[in-house]
Amino acid sequence: MANWCNNVVQFSGDEQKIKEIDALFNQMALMEKETRHAQLPSFVQSDDGYCFDIRAEEGTIYYDTKWVPNTAVLVQIADHFQTGFVHEYSEIAMGVFGEATYENGTLIDHCLDYEDFARFDYGDDGLYTFEGESYESDMEILELLLDRKKEGLDSSRGYGR
Repeated sequence: MANWCNNVVQFSGDEQKIKEIDALFNQMALMEKETRHAQLPSFVQSDDGYCFDIRAEEGTIYYDTKWVPNTAVLVQIADHFQTGFVHEYSEIAMGVFGEATYENGTLIDHCLDYEDFARFDYGDDGLYTFEGESYESDMEILELLLDRKKEGLDSSRGYGR
């Protein structure tokens, strides 16, 4: 059984193109409900990265993928519609947490690695400890670590197309 990676994406660019993308994802959501099969747009060239449990709300698209994010699929969609996007993704059990941005043919993917996940502890008191501070949620810590990477305080990967 697959672990599920949560994906949240917002496309940016021409308003009409954004409406077309929203319609595409709404159509995919309907097809998924009818067929009970994960979906990809017909123009996407990929053997993986299928979207499950798709829903679109007010310009934000939510879905799950198996194990890892499908950022390469989103790049194909953005190229097809000539837009950009911000893609947040997480599958905490597998140490996957990050944010990818795509604009003008450049993909920047800031993601945490296993060492980042090892930087905090869960205590017997039900709190997480990081850098001498206590947190009720590991998400607070993961977001802090990701913000540091995005600010350049830690390394990140950038890819040009």
